[in-house]
Amino acid sequence: MFEKLIDSFEKLCLQIIIEILLVPVTIFKLFQDTRKCYDLSVHEMEKEETERFRDYLSPIKLSVYTSVIVSVLLMDYSGQQSFISKIKGLSMVEKALFIFLMNNFTAVIFSVILLWYKKEKVNTVAFRTLLFSFIYTTVYTSTPFFLLILSAMFLGQTVNVQSYLDHLTKLADSGAYGSRDYVFFIVFFLFVVVGIIGLIKLFKALHHILHENFRYHPYVVWIFTLLFFLIQVYYARGFI
Repeated sequence: MFEKLIDSFEKLCLQIIIEILLVPVTIFKLFQDTRKCYDLSVHEMEKEETERFRDYLSPIKLSVYTSVIVSVLLMDYSGQQSFISKIKGLSMVEKALFIFLMNNFTAVIFSVILLWYKKEKVNTVAFRTLLFSFIYTTVYTSTPFFLLILSAMFLGQTVNVQSYLDHLTKLADSGAYGSRDYVFFIVFFLFVVVGIIGLIKLFKALHHILHENFRYHPYVVWIFTLLFFLIQVYYARGFI
């Protein structure tokens, strides 16, 4: 009995390690080619359920490792400026579930809108494909924050960016910058660059998804791409 328990624990640890290693691989592939958000979802949904997402992390798990982790870190360390940090009476698991659902709210709404247009039901492969595709696009808004927070924690600085920038403003008067402050300047600059790239990739990914579902309506594609882009960016800015 004890040996079986150890074997199960070993398999669990190995699975977690593999999934953690697949996080940067999946993010890199999505940033490399924005069409992967939709094409990868379609390709994987054509396989048997047991054979799906072996080489890449599934969008659900990827969302857990990016959006949820970012939100939980912000909830615990960024102070009381976000509504998430003010949630009371819930366990960490319940908060994590709530955060996961909220972070993927736009993916669900976008998928339902497209299903309504295509006159298909929710309990179909088409819905899961669209949902997975839109969840993948959240990587472009969450990854910059994910990198910034981990870098700030690694440097031993607060992850409350606004508080830290206020601290740097005070240091500017005395000129007493340390080596970690200069490193953080570089990290913040990279965060801005990755953020801009992420926004461009997000627009391209949304356009590809909509283009594949509005083949005969080019103007509708551009209108909905811009609309979905603005909604997702606004929602991510206010939530993350």
